[in-house]
Amino acid sequence: MSRNAVLTLALLGSLLIPTQTYAQVSVADIPALPLSGATQPNTPTAPSPTTPVTPPTVTTLPAVNPPLEQPHTARLEGPQSVQAGQANMWNVLLTNTGDKAIDLQHGACDVRFEVVNAAGQVVRTTPKDAICTLQIVGTNVAPGQTGELQKIRWEGKNDQKQNVPAGTYTIRSVFNGDGVLIRPADFSVTVR
Repeated sequence: MSRNAVLTLALLGSLLIPTQTYAQVSVADIPALPLSGATQPNTPTAPSPTTPVTPPTVTTLPAVNPPLEQPHTARLEGPQSVQAGQANMWNVLLTNTGDKAIDLQHGACDVRFEVVNAAGQVVRTTPKDAICTLQIVGTNVAPGQTGELQKIRWEGKNDQKQNVPAGTYTIRSVFNGDGVLIRPADFSVTVR
């Protein structure tokens, strides 16, 4: 027999005939090692019964542009109580709190909105079939003055064009045009 054949048989024999037996070890049998030089990771704890749990904020609103740097406030103005199925309008108002005029040249549909129910679910988004022209709108607001950016129309319906159930809803909106983002305060509406 050649030397290579003997080595091959010896190797095969050692593989086929175990000389030692090994106990099976499970991952669960391996103890966790402490992290050296680092603090222990925080383990999540369940919120106490008195701690309110806030659902994550989900939004469909765009946030492409940086916020308007000039001092300002923005808000919605319109009915606080509406009938489901009836069209209502809210004005998106911009108040100039600075000492220089705010001059925006923007598109006719640069305000987007969504309606959120009490559970935090978006039930209505800006209509996709809205007619937007390439018309440029100028919004000029002098220091200390308030001007209208655009209007929002909501009929008390969801995205499937069904009346929403009675309850409290929040209208969230954003102006995203002329290279700036303006976020009016949320507006609470009661639907009857």
